[in-house]
Amino acid sequence: MLAEIETHPKVMEWDVDIHTKNLKEMHDLFERFLKKLPCNKNQIFLVGKLDGKVIGFLGIHRRGKRMKHIGTIGISIHPDYWNRGYGTELLKAGLEYAKKEGFLRLEADTLAKNKAMIRIAEKAGFKLEGGRTERVKMNESYEDETLLGIILESH
Repeated sequence: MLAEIETHPKVMEWDVDIHTKNLKEMHDLFERFLKKLPCNKNQIFLVGKLDGKVIGFLGIHRRGKRMKHIGTIGISIHPDYWNRGYGTELLKAGLEYAKKEGFLRLEADTLAKNKAMIRIAEKAGFKLEGGRTERVKMNESYEDETLLGIILESH
């Protein structure tokens, strides 16, 4: 189901890190990722379920070296479940888990036109920190990026 979400055409419109459009290839990528996950201390991965069905997922990847206190966040919700609050709920659960894992700050970089992700992040407490013009090449055009961040613990 994770691969089906990630390769859904509506999700791919917003995904700046498309690894493949092929369902089988995406399934294989997730399978390899999930096998390594228990040993990967730099990654948090939460799955959102409703009535036993996977409806979305959230990943937090710890930055390296001098920025190990920072996590970069990504979230995908199946389009059948958009605009129902599940993304916000999953993100809030991710924030709590990240605190327990020692993250001090999380960052969410998204396409500037992705108003849904910006709204979800802001509901969870993220603040707008800036933007980058023509940062991401999507198809044949360049898209602006919005930068959001949240401090989880005071230091």
